[in-house]
Amino acid sequence: MCARLQAKMDTRQELHERLLDMVSKTRQESGNLFYNLHVDISDPNIFYFLEGWANQEALDLHNATLYVQEIIADAQRLTADGIRAEVMHQIS
Repeated sequence: MCARLQAKMDTRQELHERLLDMVSKTRQESGNLFYNLHVDISDPNIFYFLEGWANQEALDLHNATLYVQEIIADAQRLTADGIRAEVMHQIS
């Protein structure tokens, strides 16, 4: 899975800190294979999560956590265009 969040200019620092907090919490979740936060090389306001989950149930449990629900609830205030998530399967 890949999730993209583009911070508004005045919320970049807050979003960055909250996303880093999510990394430490999510990496402790059962079923999490990897959870890596990246920043766009040409635009430091764009963050990407690259995520790996053992199964759909693990991802569903992650999405139900308080910290994920809070970032979803605050996405309109923190981001320019919401949270974009793409789910994919590895083929090689």
